[in-house]
Amino acid sequence: MFNKTLPSGRNFLRILCGRTCIAGLVLFGLSTVTVRPGWAEDQPNKLVAAAQLNNVGVALMGQQFTEKALQKFDEAHQSDPASVIPMLNQGIALLYLRKLPEAEAALKQATVVDPKNVRVWYCLGLTHLAESKSELAVDDFKQAIKLDPTEADSHYYLGSLYRSLKDYDQAIQEFEEALRLNPLHASAQFGLASALQRSGKIAEAREHLKRFQVITQTKVGTPLAVTYSEQGDYATVQNMRVAEQPVGPMIPVSFVQSAGTGDSSSAPSSGKQEGGGACILNIEGTNQKDIVVMGDGDSAIHVYKSLQNGTLEEIPAQTTGLIASGHAIACAVGDYDSDGKPDLAVALSDRVILFHNLGNGKFADTTKAVGIQQLNRPAGLTFVDFDHDGDVDLLITGSPLSATSGPNVLWRNNGNSTFTEWTGPAGLAGEGHTTGVTISDLNNDRAIDLIVTGDSSSPTIFENKREGPFKSAPLYKETGIAPTRGVSVFDFNKDGWMDVALTHAGAPGVSLWRNVEGKSFERVPLPLADVKGAWGLTPIDIDNDGWIDLAAIVETSNGPELRIWRNRGAQGFEDVSHAVGADHLKLHNPRSVIAADIDGDGAADLIVTQLGAPPVVLHNMGGNRNHSLRLTLAGLADNKTAIGTKVEIFSNGRSQKFEIPGSSGYLSQGATEIIAGLGQATQADVVRLLWPTGVPQDELDVTASKPVTLTELDRRGSSCPVLFAWDGSKYQFVSDVIGAGVIGHWISPTATNQADADEWIKVDGSQLKKRDGLFSLRFGEPMEEINFIDQLRLVAIDHPEGTEVYPDERFLDERPFASGKTVVASPSTRLPVAAWDDQGHDVLPLLAKRDHNYVRGFTNLSYAGYANMHTLTLDVGAWTPQNPLRLFMSGYIEYFSASSMYAAWQAGLKPISPFVEAQMPDGSWKRIIDDMGFPAGLPRTIVVDLTGKLPVGTRRIRITTNLQIYWDQIQIDNGPDEARSARQIELPLSTAHLEFRGYPQQVEGKTPGDLTYRYDHISATGPFQWQRGSYTKYGNVTPLLNKVDNQYVIFGSGEEIDAEFSAAPLPPLPAHWKRDYFFYANGFVKDMDFYEALPFTVAQMPFHQMTTYPYPASEHYPESPSSLKYLLNWNDRFESGKRTQLYQFNYVPTISQPIVAQP
Repeated sequence: MFNKTLPSGRNFLRILCGRTCIAGLVLFGLSTVTVRPGWAEDQPNKLVAAAQLNNVGVALMGQQFTEKALQKFDEAHQSDPASVIPMLNQGIALLYLRKLPEAEAALKQATVVDPKNVRVWYCLGLTHLAESKSELAVDDFKQAIKLDPTEADSHYYLGSLYRSLKDYDQAIQEFEEALRLNPLHASAQFGLASALQRSGKIAEAREHLKRFQVITQTKVGTPLAVTYSEQGDYATVQNMRVAEQPVGPMIPVSFVQSAGTGDSSSAPSSGKQEGGGACILNIEGTNQKDIVVMGDGDSAIHVYKSLQNGTLEEIPAQTTGLIASGHAIACAVGDYDSDGKPDLAVALSDRVILFHNLGNGKFADTTKAVGIQQLNRPAGLTFVDFDHDGDVDLLITGSPLSATSGPNVLWRNNGNSTFTEWTGPAGLAGEGHTTGVTISDLNNDRAIDLIVTGDSSSPTIFENKREGPFKSAPLYKETGIAPTRGVSVFDFNKDGWMDVALTHAGAPGVSLWRNVEGKSFERVPLPLADVKGAWGLTPIDIDNDGWIDLAAIVETSNGPELRIWRNRGAQGFEDVSHAVGADHLKLHNPRSVIAADIDGDGAADLIVTQLGAPPVVLHNMGGNRNHSLRLTLAGLADNKTAIGTKVEIFSNGRSQKFEIPGSSGYLSQGATEIIAGLGQATQADVVRLLWPTGVPQDELDVTASKPVTLTELDRRGSSCPVLFAWDGSKYQFVSDVIGAGVIGHWISPTATNQADADEWIKVDGSQLKKRDGLFSLRFGEPMEEINFIDQLRLVAIDHPEGTEVYPDERFLDERPFASGKTVVASPSTRLPVAAWDDQGHDVLPLLAKRDHNYVRGFTNLSYAGYANMHTLTLDVGAWTPQNPLRLFMSGYIEYFSASSMYAAWQAGLKPISPFVEAQMPDGSWKRIIDDMGFPAGLPRTIVVDLTGKLPVGTRRIRITTNLQIYWDQIQIDNGPDEARSARQIELPLSTAHLEFRGYPQQVEGKTPGDLTYRYDHISATGPFQWQRGSYTKYGNVTPLLNKVDNQYVIFGSGEEIDAEFSAAPLPPLPAHWKRDYFFYANGFVKDMDFYEALPFTVAQMPFHQMTTYPYPASEHYPESPSSLKYLLNWNDRFESGKRTQLYQFNYVPTISQPIVAQP
């Protein structure tokens, strides 16, 4: 992955869709355009101001503040009316705001000012295309091609226009030219396949479709789309440059040693060179940053409290319980039991100790209790959620104990305060001798990677492949470099990719490596005068200017020194050690250096450890003349210390990226608090978080006036599509649907689930009223699953008053699944005689009616959807075997996820679906149903047939499970069959439209998972993402939903199908009868859970005949001519998986009415 050679040409291309919806923007690199000669000399102040305004607008576009960006472009145009760049940028911003007439006017004006500007004609073509002015768009792209015939994107769009005008020969010619210019142009491959198919050249069309699928699935190319930065290079806003603008001069900053720290006058020499690690840890539960330092002897762990006067006070080990003897080397901080209190792991030369934080400044050694043993000679260690299951695991570096073992040991957290050794399955054993370790998502694939230093010339990257072992590779191939010691990651050049800084046991001492888009690393020069080797290092923004600097402990011919290099952006790094007073320090065997705001003044200080001596605290004096954002993160579903979380900070058009590391530097771990310099800005416009389990989160207008703690958003990422029904005045929430149709759901290391692709849902007659002869239903995705919907149906169920009807539906683990048939509850339906939970409490009143007062006398476990094993006992009363005996059970399940199943499996837990036992005359219990099933999502009624299963005379049954199932009402029906009658009337689908709707407001009940939605309050944005791949185009999708044929309507986050069913076939109701409805959906769903199979792509396309998902190479999606036509004609809307929006809800009142039937 990391040394892969990039193909030439533009590969980030997307398919054009006919009906567009701009839901958000994507962060990408932005081009720079030099303004006309002499520009800066004409009107220096005014024109420089125009360039500055324009360039702030460019940054705001990248941060998806399109309205604000447009305002800046308008101001830039007023400052420099003759420049085409602000005009072009105005047009682009207006285009993505969907203000198409204004965009057209701005771009036409730009063509007058600069008629030879290819970007202007290209963007005008996109605007005319969005306005459905195809002939004008053809002329625009022809002009763009005349000005630049080598741009493949222009040929693609021209081909797309010819295809829409049914000029297939011209379309084929333009697509082929685009592919000649760029063979990996995914959109052109798809367009060519489509044009060939419409020309009747089926075999050729199929071949190009396969090429398209290979290009997109292997990520060597990404089709064009309709969101900003994804319609080609020529559709991105442009910078104006009058002269290179270097990072400004450093404000006065000095580092002053705190009095009484670092005293080495009586420091003994142990003779050991390794060690000296330290951690920042809040010992007493306050906001104070205490320093834990590794030492030697009978008291090998030293804890220092920072006092208000800037000095340190050592806390006795007997006070904290952090007692260890021997040679302590390294430490790491992480909350391994998710109790909200950070714990401490310490590596000594002969063992590892895990200290559990008891609170109130007390710790206890729990190493043996959690199962950790010595399996190597430890050196470094870090907490890391390597498997993204929400808890932190522990990786230990060092030396092997035998010739057959590796130097590293991974302890997997089982989620129940125990650990299992997992080095082999994870592929993390390593080679040789290893020292430091840190974590980072180096290739931005949302899976945490590891960097391990040691005795080789290059550190080793362990790339997280999600499933199976990590893949190891050297960080670089350069030779002649001394072995590596310390390692830190930081985005020094603000390109969104985490770069790597290293220290070495010899020359060059310190090296910095730029991350080239996750594919390779390039060496960055540093001024390294007289550096012979180095130990600790840390990123630090010494002057809060928003550019991250670097500090390191180096060995020179004059002894050890602290060196500080200031980041000057494009001008490189400058050694400012003398300027900040770091060169005069007297250090005794210094090892680690940590950046942390010890004194709480908003500027990062430095802590330097010394072997055999107290640490040196260097206070940053002057750095807080610039402002800083001080952020602490608290996980909720993720690990509580937020290790592995990505943080992006946007302020006044500038951006920074951080990650919360575990271990960092040399054998140490700094504070989890982020100090992000803002210059003179007083707030961050956006703080964007991506938590390790994939939860995105935005916080707006975050102040720099005080420290801020951000808690992980309590959001649900996965939901089956939800159903709303028009009740005559509004759309009313009914339920979620086809929850059992999930595919690729992890159930064991060797298996995924069996999907139940269809479900009938009851819609009460009071919930659905006709309008203009139609029944209107809305069926949408409120979170971030992808849905493959094959068929929708609506059936009216007429039945006598006093009876109720339900579909035979429930979630079952294996085939055969529920029949879906109509079941009529007789008029004699009644409550059980009695009901008890497993603690003997009378719960019959809770089961009397459907009122959201659920039986909940069980304990939920930390794994989503799991509870302690619990039982509900029912006395069904007297019954006769001559009639059917059924339970009608209303309730819902708080679903387990693939990740929670994985985490529970680690702890030895398996989900146990409800089973039913009957009490025998002798008091024993006999199982009569192995899998009773349960409601497949939000509240609904399931039917449990006890006919012929319950021994005659038996009255008591009990239902046992370890799932979070909440029962609201249970009724017994033992009435005769002749009391049950109903008739069914199929109501044909009149019309169905696919569109982006947004996110209806979620309303949480008082019981976990008791969720409903308000359709009259909609947010256009939410904390969700999109899977990469081809989706069904917006508009009329009725032909795809009439039968089960593997030709789906494919839609994702915030999108919905508006379905209208004809009421024409309905006969009059007989006297004393009532009418309800059953809604039917057939299809599959796939979510973005880390342990879902293929979670981030539309592919593989499921089909009903598959044996499992993902399916083996021996199976494939149908390849008939009709399937090819479907894929090319319907699924031409592509999502890159990189589209982004504000990850926040912003609900506004929204009026919705049924759509008018359209052909």
